[in-house]
Amino acid sequence: MNTFSEWINRELKLKEKEDMATTKKKKAEMPTITDLQLALTNRVKKLVFEINESGVEYVTYSDITKLDKAYDDVVEEANLKHQKMTIEHGENKGQIHPAHWQDLVRADHPNIYVAKDNDDD
Repeated sequence: MNTFSEWINRELKLKEKEDMATTKKKKAEMPTITDLQLALTNRVKKLVFEINESGVEYVTYSDITKLDKAYDDVVEEANLKHQKMTIEHGENKGQIHPAHWQDLVRADHPNIYVAKDNDDD
C-alpha cells in the first residue's frame, strides 16, 4: 500500500522535473546578442560613464565617431529601416520621404520607407 508520504514524494519529484524543464526552456529562449550589438552597447556605456565622471570635457570626437560607426554597423546588420512620412505642405505635398528623426523599425514594419528606383526615366 502507498502511504501519503510516498505519494507526496512522487509528486514533489514530478514537480521538480517540470521546474527543471521550464528553467531549461527559458534559458534556451534568451535572445543572442551579436558582436556588433555588444560593441554598440559597450560604446554607449563607455560614453555615458565618461560624461558622468567628467562631463563632456573629456569626450572626444573619436569617441563620438566610434559610437556612430558602431550604431551604423548594428543598423546594417539588423536591417533596420527608416519610417516613411508624407509631406503635407508646400510644393512637395504628397511626396513620401524617410523620417530620419523617428525611431528606426524592423524591415517587416508596415510603415517603412522604401526608396523608389529613379533609373527607369
